[in-house]
Amino acid sequence: MNFRGYHQKKRFGQHWLVNKIILEKIKKEADLNAKDFILEIGPGKGALTSELLDSEIIGLHAIELDRDLIDWLKIKFKNEKKFSIQQGDILKVDLNTINYKLTKVIANIPYNITGPILDKFVGSLGILRKYNYEKIIFLMQKDVVDRIISKEGDANAGALSVRMQLLCNIRKICDVEPSSFSPPPKVISSLVVFEPIKNHSRLDIDLEKYIDTLLRVSFSSRRKMLRNTLNSILSNDEMMKISELSEINFNLRPQDISISQWINLAENCIKIKN
Repeated sequence: MNFRGYHQKKRFGQHWLVNKIILEKIKKEADLNAKDFILEIGPGKGALTSELLDSEIIGLHAIELDRDLIDWLKIKFKNEKKFSIQQGDILKVDLNTINYKLTKVIANIPYNITGPILDKFVGSLGILRKYNYEKIIFLMQKDVVDRIISKEGDANAGALSVRMQLLCNIRKICDVEPSSFSPPPKVISSLVVFEPIKNHSRLDIDLEKYIDTLLRVSFSSRRKMLRNTLNSILSNDEMMKISELSEINFNLRPQDISISQWINLAENCIKIKN
């Protein structure tokens, strides 16, 4: 299929993956099988689409924002019964309109909508997901991935890393150089796999909500000690009691608190307030 005459649009953040090795690596990480129905976000010229369709999957549904690409892709895959496509903004598309149950989501996502896409597909603390994907495989900006996978004590550690790690098992596969894309982006990318924790295995939803509150308040001033941020929602007496129960030092900064400590902290906050 020849896309001659098509011009990429900066407003859509189009950087198409052309590195065959990375395309094959994404397919390998997807671990495709005969029960899979794939959602691909932003297929571009269909390079990754072709790789994914060359498997035993039930089908692949692509969502593409750029109207000018739709007809090209329909022609390219006109003989592929497993392929379907719709035009739309992935942040606005109602996934319930797709006839099959989606098992995996795969995308080279536009960097300018990374946050909203993570909210839609990975989810948020305190809200049960409508969809339980087995895997979400994204090509994302490297610095965002490094923040997501960081642990306590790391300069990159933040509310995002705690939230994402409470919602998913996360594996960074590799970094991807700008030369792997056309046109090359200005930043390095990373390939990352999210395996969402099933709703029934997540923490209590009210506990998740309280953790989210603690994260929001604490990381609003990440250079301050916990006692100087959490004093907006906890009294000195409450902090003293919680410190005794949880053995958490309120003189620490939020980036130095582990995920297990955030859980412990939230549990004891709820306990003394009830």
